[in-house]
Amino acid sequence: MSQKTFRAVGPVLIGTAIIAGGLGCATSEAVDPGVQRALDAVLGDGEFPAGYSVVKLGKEDKSVITEQFDDSRKGARVTPASCKSDAKAPDDADTGSAVAVHGDSTLSQSVAESTVDVAALQAAVTGECAKVTVEITAGAADGTTVAIEQTDVTTPTIEGHRGVVLTQVSTTTGDRGERREMMIGRVPVDGYLVTVQAVNANGSAPDRGAFDATLARAVQKVAATS
Repeated sequence: MSQKTFRAVGPVLIGTAIIAGGLGCATSEAVDPGVQRALDAVLGDGEFPAGYSVVKLGKEDKSVITEQFDDSRKGARVTPASCKSDAKAPDDADTGSAVAVHGDSTLSQSVAESTVDVAALQAAVTGECAKVTVEITAGAADGTTVAIEQTDVTTPTIEGHRGVVLTQVSTTTGDRGERREMMIGRVPVDGYLVTVQAVNANGSAPDRGAFDATLARAVQKVAATS
């Protein structure tokens, strides 16, 4: 992910991480067969929609992003407080992940071992958690307040697996207050959580067709990987 893109969408992604957290993702100290399946199941070049190119993130790049998320989560104030996740982000070594860009559009995918179910995923973005305010007090986004609204929450069946798909509208306050719209899909697949996010750095609505195609392909690949 380019520095331009991360600066544009970083506070939104961090805010999302604080309320969504790891959602039950497991971690391990060694690459066992289960973790290897997650690493093997991510999409590669040619598997994202036409025009998207995979951004190669080195181990150091992934560690920096994870550290920024963890630093920002520390001391963050979430309203309602019950909507803050206490789960730590999964170790990047245990998580398969990919980022693809096309102009200002970014698609990201992650795969990690997880015991989370659809009911828990839905509860995290509905009810009192449909509208959340996150005040970030540390890390790269220190001083940022993000108002997050989860809308159009559905529980479709994708490639035979039921998941949660939603639109998330985030508004940051301050001198550079911005409104961003993100499409998010989370689907449990055979003991793994598949997550796909779509966001545009210029603030426009994501390409729903590209998002849907990526989520379906991501679920299909995890189900087919052994």
